[in-house]
Amino acid sequence: MKKTNSLPGPRGVAYECVTRALDGGADAQAVLDSALTAAKLDGRDRGFVTEILYGYLRMRLRLQAVLNCFLSRPDGLPAPILRVLGMAAYEILHMDVPAYASVDWGVDSAKRLSHGKLGGLANAVLRKVARLAEDGADEDFFRRHCETEIEFLSAYYSCPEWIVELWVDSYGRDRAEQYLEAQICPPAAGFVLDTDNSKAKAAAEQLLEEEDYIASDGQAFAFYSGYWPQAFKDLKESVIRQSYAAREALSVLEPSEWPTPVWDGCSGRGGKSRFLHSKKISPIIASDPHARRLAALKREVPSVAAFRASAINPPLAKESIGTALLDVPCSGLGVLSRRPDTKFKRTPEDVDSLVHLQSRILDNAWETIRRGGRLAYITCTLNPDENEGQIGAFLKRHKDALPLKEWTTPPDSELHEFFYSALIEKK
Repeated sequence: MKKTNSLPGPRGVAYECVTRALDGGADAQAVLDSALTAAKLDGRDRGFVTEILYGYLRMRLRLQAVLNCFLSRPDGLPAPILRVLGMAAYEILHMDVPAYASVDWGVDSAKRLSHGKLGGLANAVLRKVARLAEDGADEDFFRRHCETEIEFLSAYYSCPEWIVELWVDSYGRDRAEQYLEAQICPPAAGFVLDTDNSKAKAAAEQLLEEEDYIASDGQAFAFYSGYWPQAFKDLKESVIRQSYAAREALSVLEPSEWPTPVWDGCSGRGGKSRFLHSKKISPIIASDPHARRLAALKREVPSVAAFRASAINPPLAKESIGTALLDVPCSGLGVLSRRPDTKFKRTPEDVDSLVHLQSRILDNAWETIRRGGRLAYITCTLNPDENEGQIGAFLKRHKDALPLKEWTTPPDSELHEFFYSALIEKK
């Protein structure tokens, strides 16, 4: 990975990742994977870089609100300096790192990036942040520095105001605050075991006995972030990472009852098709516009017919499918805990465009489903226009559509990710 700046050490790696994710528009996880491979860090430093990257992205607006209290003209500072100050402030306020080490790094980095001009400013500001950390940057601190409730919620929960307004207007103040709290928390670590493998099956049974998990369906498990069960040792290919919340959104639609063949029309890397395959559902066909995403699925589950295609214009015969599974492109506002850079990249205009795209996918997929067949619709967002509103509009357009089920991850879920799913039958 080409370096964007010459800041040394693990913090320098984290800085490069943040810069590429925000300025370069790259996916934060992809940038992190590339950086960690190139840097050849040990396990402790890899964890340190990961924590700073994701922690800073989750808390970026809160950190900026703190810094603004100690900067006379924050808008006049170069973006790299503000980024360094924010990352150092994250360490001071949210990590178990000696404050002096974070201050020293912030000052040295500011000097490097400004050719020695802004080291004094960084020192003064970060020392004030350190003193604030001793007092506690609580809700009252942010309320004192915010003029409106929306501004307070945006600053305290580090979420753009347009998303805060959307959630408050759509779900009410209390439920919106639950979603805001969840998106600044690390998501649950989800794993799926291949229980056809005897060792993996034994590991699953052991985990069920230990009950040291958030949720499980016997094959998949959700643990608190950072937890790695000893039972997974030496399993290698028999355990994969997968969002438990995503799996739950599919499970509640009872896919074992779906008419076949099942077409996974927005397959991505094939997680949903793998789940269906594990439930002995057959035949399954999977498609995605990006052939590289399908490569592993084609290699690991050859019984699934995977091919490159867009769900907008599915190359399938009319009324040839038993069930169309559509995990459609969406704004991703339900998984900000896992993809915190999304909240700085999405705009209200993006959402409007996605709503239109989703409706086209739904209408065109409907043509491929035979009578008595079903359509399963899934998103990973918290936006009624993409969820309940989208399905409501679809039902009005198609009089032969019968709603069977509608579900959303509960707002108090400890998984800290939120999905919407609906199941519709073709009369």
